Amino acid sequence: MSGPFWSQVDAGVALALGLMVETAAIRKLQRPRVFALTLQRLDPALSGRRSLSIRLAFVVAGYEASVGVGVVVFRGAVGFVFACALIVACAGFLVALARAIQQSVPCACFGRLGRTAAGGREIARGIALVAGASFLVVHRALDASTGYAAGPVAAVAFVATAGLIAAAQRIGARVRPGVELQSGEPSFARSVRSLTGYDNDLYSLGP
Repeated sequence: MSGPFWSQVDAGVALALGLMVETAAIRKLQRPRVFALTLQRLDPALSGRRSLSIRLAFVVAGYEASVGVGVVVFRGAVGFVFACALIVACAGFLVALARAIQQSVPCACFGRLGRTAAGGREIARGIALVAGASFLVVHRALDASTGYAAGPVAAVAFVATAGLIAAAQRIGARVRPGVELQSGEPSFARSVRSLTGYDNDLYSLGP
């Protein structure tokens, strides 16, 4: 039996956003030095403080991992708290992206650095994430007794949320393309690395 309409929408949106944030956390944990070096590039106070930057990378990844799970699993007062924590995480994406765009460096919010600096694609994704997280906060604040609901509406909400994020990224990339960081002609190997998420981790080379 399907649950109430808005509870299903909540479940679908939460699952889509939770998976996105969880993916960001996993990617950071796979390559902590990549994100740590990005933190140093974005914050001059961390320049040359590699060990502290790596510890901060693990803290951020741990926070995102907890939020990604919590916003999907919990409802009620605890679920509302996790929805608020999700907004903090998504707002953090936008703040980091704004600084990355100012400095023409990759953000590495998803744990890797590619050949293109942060641009409209990443900003649009961040805005879409904040919008989705805002819906969860508002819905859970207005209906504190809402429970987890599965059904066709939840599936549609999940697909629609993922589609909205993908569409926002495409529009953002057209409005403000990222700045190319490396010269050279594209190659088949580079294309494969890009598709699999391991495209030239510029700052992770070496020991």
